[in-house]
This record gives sequence, structure tokens and C-alpha cells, in this order.
Amino acid sequence: MKILIKTFLIIILSINLAYSACDLIAEFGEKKEVFEKREIATRPFPMEYAELDVYPILANDVCPNQKLNDVGIEYRFLNDELVAVNFVALNDDRNLVTEKLTLMNYVKNNYQKFDTGNNPNSYEGVEVIEKTNLFIVYQRLTGDDGIKNEQIYISTPKLDEKLSKFYAKKEMEELKNSQ
Repeated sequence: MKILIKTFLIIILSINLAYSACDLIAEFGEKKEVFEKREIATRPFPMEYAELDVYPILANDVCPNQKLNDVGIEYRFLNDELVAVNFVALNDDRNLVTEKLTLMNYVKNNYQKFDTGNNPNSYEGVEVIEKTNLFIVYQRLTGDDGIKNEQIYISTPKLDEKLSKFYAKKEMEELKNSQ
């Protein structure tokens, strides 16, 4: 009887671990200097705005058990504060990463299931998911070049608002400067 109970517990725990979201290794609101001390930190991408830094890392380096092959993770810092994390499918013109349904299944298994119709590979759209203190956007759209833009944006409601206000302010400045 004890063996049966132990086996049952092991199965339940392994199922829960298999579908638990990736540990992003950094906390929202964390300062950039703390993040840069982590072994995973790389150099930031050059960005359009000096206040914004994006650190790209391969998802398998952060989440080796999630099987996120050919997926990148971008840690987004605004004024030296981690405000968002993006998972991005590293597609080329064949869209092989998106066709494997890697990110779609990740969202469905870790955040919320959503309707993709009879053929998930033909799904195009945006799903907004609100969880306790998490704001998640899954996007899968085809660009003009035929390459699928598939990504997951994760933030907190407070930090997402901060990032949105920053972009809105920059757009207003650009509009004012163009007149």
C-alpha cells in the first residue's frame, strides 16, 4: 500500500513540475545592477531609447526543462528596473518554431487555455490573460514578410502601465518634434 501511495505522489508531482512555468530567475521590479550580476546576464541590445535596456538570452539557458528550443527571452528594463519579460519565437521564413506550437502550448499549459480552432497551426491572434499580479499577452501574427511574429509578453499590471506611459510619452515627443 505504501508503494502505491508513493508512486501516486511521484506521478502527481512530476505532472505538476512538467507544466510549471519557467523560473525567470529575476523578479519584476528588480534593479538592472542585480540582474547583471547573475550568471545568465548578457550584454543588452542597443535600443532606440536610452532609458530602455533589453537583455536577450536563449530560453533553454534559463528554462532547460521546458523544451523551449529556438525561443529567446528578452528581459526589459526601464530606467534600470525590470518591467517586462518577452518570450520570442526565433522564426525564419519557414516559421518552424511557430509550427511546433512551442510557445502556444507553453501559454496553454502555464497560464490559460484558449480556443485555437480545429487547427492550432492556422491560429492568428492575440490573447490577453490577467492573473493575480501578472499581465500576460500571447501574440501570433504573420508579418508582411510572411514570418510569424509569435511572442509572450509578461509583466505586472503596475509595471505594464509604467512601460505603456513611457512609450506614450515618447510617441508624443516624436509627434511634437515632427511638427
